[in-house]
Amino acid sequence: MNSSLYIGATGMKTLGSGMNVISNNIANVSTIGYKQQTALFSDVFYAQQGGIGGWWDSQTDSKVALGQVGQGVQLDAVLTRYNQGALESSNTVTDMAISGKGFFQVTDKNNAQFYTRAGDFRPDNQGVLRTPAGMALMGYQFAADGTKGALAQVTIDRFAKMPAKATTAVDLRLNVAQSKDTAVDATNPYFSLLGQYNSANTPPISSSGYGYAQSITMYGADGTAHSATIYFDGAPSTGTGTTAEYLIASDADTNGGTAQALMMGTLSFNAKGEITGMSAYTPSTAGSTNLADWNAATLSATGLPQMTANGSTVTLNLGITATGGWQNTPGNAASVGTDPNALASMGNAYTRATDATTNYTSSSPVLRTKSQDGYASGTLNNISISEDGTVVGKFSNNKSMDLWQIPVCRFTSEDGLRREGNNLFSATEDSGQMEMGVAGSENYGKIHAYNIENSNVDMATEMVNMIVNQRGFQSNSKVVTTADQMLQKAMELKRS
Repeated sequence: MNSSLYIGATGMKTLGSGMNVISNNIANVSTIGYKQQTALFSDVFYAQQGGIGGWWDSQTDSKVALGQVGQGVQLDAVLTRYNQGALESSNTVTDMAISGKGFFQVTDKNNAQFYTRAGDFRPDNQGVLRTPAGMALMGYQFAADGTKGALAQVTIDRFAKMPAKATTAVDLRLNVAQSKDTAVDATNPYFSLLGQYNSANTPPISSSGYGYAQSITMYGADGTAHSATIYFDGAPSTGTGTTAEYLIASDADTNGGTAQALMMGTLSFNAKGEITGMSAYTPSTAGSTNLADWNAATLSATGLPQMTANGSTVTLNLGITATGGWQNTPGNAASVGTDPNALASMGNAYTRATDATTNYTSSSPVLRTKSQDGYASGTLNNISISEDGTVVGKFSNNKSMDLWQIPVCRFTSEDGLRREGNNLFSATEDSGQMEMGVAGSENYGKIHAYNIENSNVDMATEMVNMIVNQRGFQSNSKVVTTADQMLQKAMELKRS
């Protein structure tokens, strides 16, 4: 009977601990990123009853205990259930939820590391993304060249500036549609556009002096935009293909742009209208229109002709690159005259893009794509966060730039993590090695901006568990009172 009192007491104590776990789950049913806990019970030691022996099971060669009686119950473990909580949308980009495995890493003021599933981050007065408890979110900052730096506190400077970038590459894909030689020059038929060009005139080439023109915007190192124009016209051709000449000239503009010729040359096309070659010349003296001052353009490492515009070296990509450099030793433009073989030539050493510039003479001139890599400076307008944790800044110059990479952390054993309160976990020896990786990659959860992860507590399950624990506690209390009454009765018998 004494044992019954003890056993009943262990039941009450253990079920009381189980009720603590249940009540904590219910209390945190609306806690962001909370993970449900489950109390696991186990029986305690067993006592051998006197006068009851065991017998030997010859079939299994084992001792069979016949007289063991249990001595109650104990709380064996409190496990955390890390199953996914429901995602709830919000209107704040820095609200982040992880779908799948992993945690955000955060640090306190002493740089102690903690981990959380609650991604309700907000910037402080320094722009550092912090939890409501003041923990700083950790991530990798991108440098201007796109490389990632060391792990640091994720800081979003609302007044961040994107520096201006000078144009270094112009990419045009067109159908020039030139079969007629509009600007005729019997002496220099491949450079007749330069003969028509006069920087003092507005426009520098009259509309009757070329076949097709396309405007281009290029930026200087200070971010100032300057306009330019590329002119096209037909040129004498040999064989079954066609030839077009072109001239690129900067325009005089309100931003201080100077009108001057920058590059000229020819484009060769086969009978299908596909580009098969290109020549390019640039002046040794800026603004010169003397053909003797124009020499074959230098080629970039990728085989694109280069010119100087607004103080920067700029490549021109029309969809064809010289893979072997110029295939002859061209002289200056004045030495070409009427001989097409004297032009700078790519020969057969070229690579043509699938969307390269064409000369479909049966169609109208059309611009397919136009791009250049320069831009003015800009101020940060807003940010976006992708599923791989990349924080992208969107600036007032309509450009975007990767600012941060927010990693996701995982552990060998999540059950070994220690709960620290404030929606935080800390690593222990039992949790194993922490691994940090890119969100959305193998075995790492995805990050969803404008979302928070709700508690994964199932209220229906918790209410059922609460009833079961309450009934168990009540029954164990009845065991204690009944055993006590039996002891009192035994004591009365002894006195009588």
